[in-house]
Amino acid sequence: MTSPYETWPGLGSHPLGRHALKLREVCDKSCRLSPLIAMSDPVRTPDVIGWARALPKHCAVIYRYDTFDESLAKELRKVTTANSQQLLIRSQSRYEFSDGQHFKRDTDLALISEAKRKFPDALLTLAALKKRRYKAPLPDIDGLLVSAIFPSKSPSAGTPIGVETLKERTKEMKAPVFALGGINTKTAPALFGTNVAGIAAIGALREDDYGR
Repeated sequence: MTSPYETWPGLGSHPLGRHALKLREVCDKSCRLSPLIAMSDPVRTPDVIGWARALPKHCAVIYRYDTFDESLAKELRKVTTANSQQLLIRSQSRYEFSDGQHFKRDTDLALISEAKRKFPDALLTLAALKKRRYKAPLPDIDGLLVSAIFPSKSPSAGTPIGVETLKERTKEMKAPVFALGGINTKTAPALFGTNVAGIAAIGALREDDYGR
């Protein structure tokens, strides 16, 4: 098996990226997605282009927005390509701008299955339901983002589920699970033993928050 350090070498330069690489190394689920996912936020990362340029190479970038901006998406595509970063756009199935699509947690699973049939090579991720269980098996996706693991500043984070509940979610889900919410270099070591495929973050990947 190829070491994630060889597959995603740019992550080794970032403290949170190193944690993500180590988590991927011990995960028993195969995954095409980078071990480190950076998520934009209309409020917390207002300068999306500048934010993306500062991110480590070989991470994945999920572009989230209030109103889709086509010119910004095209520019973001240029930046992420130059930095060898995977780019996913939330709920926007125009793959000329990206490597795939990120679906909101309340998305009809049939829509994800349809996207997989139409674009089999596209990267697909889904924000996990916070409390309810899925009534039907999940479609074949590249990452299920489970949150919030630890206390988070995000307004949508809610009550953290903790590491033990995260372990239960990774056991019951066939899809690779990414931990999100309150994860930084201090909390990331607690994720070892959960079998997550990697880390997703917002605040800990803003340049002024590196290492916090």
